[in-house]
Amino acid sequence: MRLGLKADNLLERVADWFNLAPQPVAQAFFGMMASRTLMAGARLGVYEALTDGPVSAETLAERLKLSQEGTRTLLEALIACEAVERQRGGRYRLAPRARRWLDPRSPRYVGAFLEFNYAQWDWWNGLEGVVRTGQAVDIHGFAPDDARWRDYIHAMHQLARLAAPEVAAAIPLPRGAKQVLDLGGAHGWFAAELCLRNRGLKATVLDLEGSARVGREIIASAGLSHLVTHHEGDILTAELGGPYDGVMLFQVMHHLSPAQNVALLRRVRASLAPRGTLAVLEYLRESVDTPTSAAPLIGLHYFLTSGAAAYTPAEVEGFLDDAGFRIENSRPIRHLPLQTLLVARLD
Repeated sequence: MRLGLKADNLLERVADWFNLAPQPVAQAFFGMMASRTLMAGARLGVYEALTDGPVSAETLAERLKLSQEGTRTLLEALIACEAVERQRGGRYRLAPRARRWLDPRSPRYVGAFLEFNYAQWDWWNGLEGVVRTGQAVDIHGFAPDDARWRDYIHAMHQLARLAAPEVAAAIPLPRGAKQVLDLGGAHGWFAAELCLRNRGLKATVLDLEGSARVGREIIASAGLSHLVTHHEGDILTAELGGPYDGVMLFQVMHHLSPAQNVALLRRVRASLAPRGTLAVLEYLRESVDTPTSAAPLIGLHYFLTSGAAAYTPAEVEGFLDDAGFRIENSRPIRHLPLQTLLVARLD
């Protein structure tokens, strides 16, 4: 996946071809505006208000208690972001392609992630200081009752819903599997999907208190508490128990140093049944020889929010090998761009 600017006409294409326009200015300025425009649409209730059908800017402004001119200007900006369409008669509606993502009634709604972007925006405001000092934002160090936990876990849950069926279908468990452990599993949605696909399977999610509180609520609201149980604890120090038929380590490695990853994987090995499955879901950094894409932005985000790193496939394979695992399968996840699922067994 690559980020870029699309030329609207021949003159703009020529300017781009001959590098006549300052692309860094366009990327910084328009990228900033697009992000905040989409976020504002969620926070101000625009998307939800448009789900009942097309309305005028005046009607929408009255319904949401916004200024008429501000509402019209925001709607026009949302058209530029391909989130909204203008119809004849000056009425606005959600764009058909955007509806599946922005309609709160859709199972693919991502509004919580847009809301969480306000917290992420604050973290990125400190990027320069983190680069200077190497001291990252500790996004897992919030107090358990900090409101950011709720925004964080609900945002991750909305993304997990998109990919959980695909991921669960790709995890082979031993016949008659009864117990799986989801380390740092937060919302527990991947574990829930795995249990729904494997009769008789139950899952334990181990995560920090603030995360586990929200995850427990998510699972309870879905009526799945009989399948997924949340326990509070630090995955680096808590007793893991076992033996488990499967262990899930999803989007955790990039928060840890190489030594922490190997130490955790060795503890996972001790908790896993002899024929058990280790499933790792992770963004894997491209090698320096790979053509440029937008993926390194994810690596910078991980450095900003954890002080660790995005690892290459070879590095992750090395962690697993040091801990006594061998990779049996590796596959990209279509519904989570840039994420790879690794299935490993005891060596």
